[in-house]
Amino acid sequence: MREYYDLHAHTTASDGTFTPGELVQHAKKRGLAGVAVTDHDSTDGIEEAMDAGNKLNVDVVPGVEINTEYEGKEVHVLGYYFDRSSKSLQDLFRILREQRVTRMDRILEKLHSLGIRIERDEVISEAAEGSIGRPHIARVLIKKGLAQDIREAFDKYLSRGAPAYVERFKLDPGDAIRLIREANGVPILAHPGLVGKDALIEELIPAGLLGIEAFHPDHSEDARHRYAKMAEELGIIATGGSDFHGSGAEHRGDLGTVSVDKSVVLKMKELSGLF
Repeated sequence: MREYYDLHAHTTASDGTFTPGELVQHAKKRGLAGVAVTDHDSTDGIEEAMDAGNKLNVDVVPGVEINTEYEGKEVHVLGYYFDRSSKSLQDLFRILREQRVTRMDRILEKLHSLGIRIERDEVISEAAEGSIGRPHIARVLIKKGLAQDIREAFDKYLSRGAPAYVERFKLDPGDAIRLIREANGVPILAHPGLVGKDALIEELIPAGLLGIEAFHPDHSEDARHRYAKMAEELGIIATGGSDFHGSGAEHRGDLGTVSVDKSVVLKMKELSGLF
């Protein structure tokens, strides 16, 4: 019997609504053999998820999603099976989380100038102990009746070109990839269809890129086939996942609605310097 893994999911350690333990429970309920915890700029949820995975016989793949920028486009880099004790990586995550707080403060200043009173403590409370992001601000906007859902909150206030948009801290994707490789991890370019710069894929291979997320909810069937073929031609891995954030948060579909065969995970382990 084939075993399936969802290799892109978020928890309350960043902008998901399920705790790491709840995510693993949900993976079990959904019949998945495994799930990757890929929180934004944070590895804080991995240990809890692994503990739950051991109890429920769900394979938890340790991961992260690092937000970078290339030629004005947001580019996300997924990392798997890296040394989580890497000082270089953890220092980067700390800097990125600090920059997220700075960005939040600037967004709130812009919202205040628009007459929208959202306080810092409200967003911090929404994020709890997680890595703060725009989705947390969006959820506060929804609670105040200023948007119906995440998409509207982003469109009206938080997306590039919207009145409260603030540029993020600029990190080059090549630098993120190199740090993941230095920590013996496997760097994968997340949802390349959302980046819209396919030439970047080949450009990042010398930096250590080992795969692309060909299968993603925001990719059409044609795009999925195209990226899978591209990965094959370039000799890199084609991965996939649902980009699950939980109910009501950037909801693209349930956990496991996009998944890959266990053979993809075994290939990543083979490429990692830790397994």
